[in-house]
Amino acid sequence: MTAQPDPLAFDRALGKARPLRHRLHSLFGLKLSLFLAFVCATGTVATVSHEIEWLLMPQVRASPTPAEPDWGAMWTAVRRAHPDAWVHGLESYDRSDVSYFAKAVPLTMADGSSRTVLMDPGSNRVSGSLPRIPFHSFMRGLHYYLFTPGDWGFFAVTALSFALAGSLVTGLLVYKRFWKGLGRRPRFERSARTWLGDVHRLSALWTLPFVLLIAATGIWYFVERIAPDWETPMPRAAALRTVPDGPTVARWAAAASAAMPGLRITAISLPWADGDPVIVQGKWRAWLVRERTDAAFIDPVSGRLLGVRAGHRLGAIERWGHTADPLHFGNFAGLAGKLAWVVFGLGLTLLAATGALVHGKRLAGHRDGGTWTSWRRSLGWAFVPSLALILAIPAWFFLSGWNNGAQEPMRAVASIETTRLWRDGDRWCAAAGGRSQMQFVLASGRRVPAAFEAGRFCADLPPGARLIKIN
Repeated sequence: MTAQPDPLAFDRALGKARPLRHRLHSLFGLKLSLFLAFVCATGTVATVSHEIEWLLMPQVRASPTPAEPDWGAMWTAVRRAHPDAWVHGLESYDRSDVSYFAKAVPLTMADGSSRTVLMDPGSNRVSGSLPRIPFHSFMRGLHYYLFTPGDWGFFAVTALSFALAGSLVTGLLVYKRFWKGLGRRPRFERSARTWLGDVHRLSALWTLPFVLLIAATGIWYFVERIAPDWETPMPRAAALRTVPDGPTVARWAAAASAAMPGLRITAISLPWADGDPVIVQGKWRAWLVRERTDAAFIDPVSGRLLGVRAGHRLGAIERWGHTADPLHFGNFAGLAGKLAWVVFGLGLTLLAATGALVHGKRLAGHRDGGTWTSWRRSLGWAFVPSLALILAIPAWFFLSGWNNGAQEPMRAVASIETTRLWRDGDRWCAAAGGRSQMQFVLASGRRVPAAFEAGRFCADLPPGARLIKIN
């Protein structure tokens, strides 16, 4: 009987014969290739997830909109449709505010549940609402942090940027005079190992600038999360306790336009907590910054302008922080920019997949094997953890109630039966009802101060605590 070759022995012998730069290139890309291909593919879909919704959901489409929408009229229409809800703001639907999308209007309903309705700025009417988990939220959660609570899913995804940067540098060292291969046709008439290698190199060459952008912005996201806050703090404002009317919102828009001549307003947001100002944001004089960069801050009670944030006046680090998002998501040049990012994203996905396949075929020597077998052989010990990261873990957390968007309404005891009350786990909230402050009184006699959060007072109560009164 003829002895079968040992793939591991073959790989060890191959590694000893290959230069260090080749081994480093394999180290950075191979074991993480399945996870990297998954993150690249989900990011590619997430880039145009709002456009996919535009095709499937008529309510997200906007009719022809004037250059200066009537913000007061839009606000009045929302308040008329949902008089008992707390309106969080009139916001951009897709973070780049292109003209074919309606405005997103997040609401907290009287029973404590969350809902997002859509406002057509061309007709000043409510055009519908979003499902509990919109497709774009699903794709963003899957790509950005694998549906996991806390930060570990986020760090698992963004840490790939370091491996991507290492693959980029070592790949350039491996492929000498790489520019000569930009127009070289893959040799499809040869063996799978040969043409896959050709496709891998060609994908790497044509996506090189894109890989550099994604690696740089991904590393920034990783560092940004653990570094001190770099943004200039917003000015403090008076506490808002009631939802404003349309004319008040129109005055806020006028004040922002007067302070920033030429500002194209894209969103108006109410304060989330006491001390936060109203934010009127839009596009002003800075290019290649995210849509929320240029903003005017207004006191919600007096209507007084408290300050502005101008993208073209920011320091280098803060400006880069506002530039990273457009570079990463490709939403700085309208639909054309997004489609270009889709093409590059598919190329990056192909790059991650073919690199592992080439290595798997090399490990097999002259043995035949399918695509999945080659990939599994290449990943080795990392195969099962990779499957867990892309399938098991996201599925578990999603099915366990990720972003359920609703809270459990509670039947209040006699002393508080006139107050709307609801809970989410150990977090209890009550409608503000015009109050300036609120305390939750427990059966033990303990009084827990509640913090104001966007139209309601909320507090984290001890597990098992029984609420008997609200002061």
